[in-house]
Amino acid sequence: MKLGELYKKVIEWGIEEDLRGKEEISRILEENKKKYEELKDDEKNFFDKDLIFNPYSDTRIVHGDEEIDVKSAVIGIDIDIGELLLADRLREKGKRIDVVISHHPVGKAYANFYKVMDMQVDIVSNWGIPYSYLESYMEKRKREVSRRVKPLNHFRVVDVAKILDIPIMCIHTPSDNHVTRFLKSVFENEKPYKLKDVIEILNKIPEYRIYRERGEDGAVIAVGNPERKAGKIFVDMTGGTEGPVEVIEKLVDSGVSTVVGMHFSEKHLEEAEKKKLNIIIAGHISSDVLGMNLLLDKLEKNFHEIEIVPVSGFYRVRRI
Repeated sequence: MKLGELYKKVIEWGIEEDLRGKEEISRILEENKKKYEELKDDEKNFFDKDLIFNPYSDTRIVHGDEEIDVKSAVIGIDIDIGELLLADRLREKGKRIDVVISHHPVGKAYANFYKVMDMQVDIVSNWGIPYSYLESYMEKRKREVSRRVKPLNHFRVVDVAKILDIPIMCIHTPSDNHVTRFLKSVFENEKPYKLKDVIEILNKIPEYRIYRERGEDGAVIAVGNPERKAGKIFVDMTGGTEGPVEVIEKLVDSGVSTVVGMHFSEKHLEEAEKKKLNIIIAGHISSDVLGMNLLLDKLEKNFHEIEIVPVSGFYRVRRI
C-alpha cells in the first residue's frame, strides 16, 4: 500500500472507533472546510488542509512522499533522532525500511496536538455533564497545555528525517481511540465488581501483562483499594492528555465510581482522593502499545502484513 493510503486508512479507522460518533466527526470536518473556504488567499497558505478530512491534529505524515510503497516500517512509541539513525543504519546494512512510524506526535503534529483535547468535551458530556461547564474549563486547560508545548523545538526530529530522506509519520489519537473503545467493551462485557477485578482483567491483556513482566508496576490502583466496588467505569484514554481537574467532581456527580486511564497528574489524583473517585492507572506506554497493535491488526487484515522493526517500547501482539 502507498504511504498516503496508509495515512487515510488510519484516519478512517480512528473515526470508526471515536466515541463521538461519525455524525459529529462529519460536522467537525465540514466546519473545518468552511473555515478554509472563508479565508483570504494569503491566509489559506497557513491553513492545515489535512483538517478537511482528518479531525486529529496530532496524526500526520510529517515528512515523505505519499506515493511510496510501504512494506516495512520501524515503529516506536516515541521516535527521536536516535531511532532515525537506527533506521538509516539498517538501510545501510541492506534492510528495507520504507517509513518510520511514531505513536507520539512529532513536528507540526506535536505543535498542535493540544487541539484534539476538544473531543473530551463530547466524550465526557455523554455522562450528562453540561457542555457549558466542560467547554469553560477545557478552554483553560487547553491554554495551559498550549503554553507548555509552544516553546519546544518541534521540528528537530523532522529535520533529521529530511536530511536522511526517511519518511516519518505519527499516529496518536486514532490509536488512543482504539484502546479506549477496546477497554470500554471489555469492562462492559466482563462487568468487574471490585477494583481488584479491574486489575485482574487488565493483567490478562497481553500488552499490560508483558510490561509487568518486563519489570514495570503494571496496572495500579492510584486512588481507592482493591475491595472497593468498581461501579460505573469511565475509560479515559483519548483526547491528547489529561483534561481539567474540575471535571472530576462532575464525573462523581454523574454516577461514575471509577476512572481507568493511562496516566494522571498529582493534581488529578489529589482531587480524586478528595471526591472519593477511584482511579486506576492502567499504564501509559503499555496502553499506547495496545492501541497501535489494534490498528496494525486492521492493517494486516485489510491489506497485507508489514515487516515491522519494533523500537522505543513498542512490541507486536497480534489478535488476528
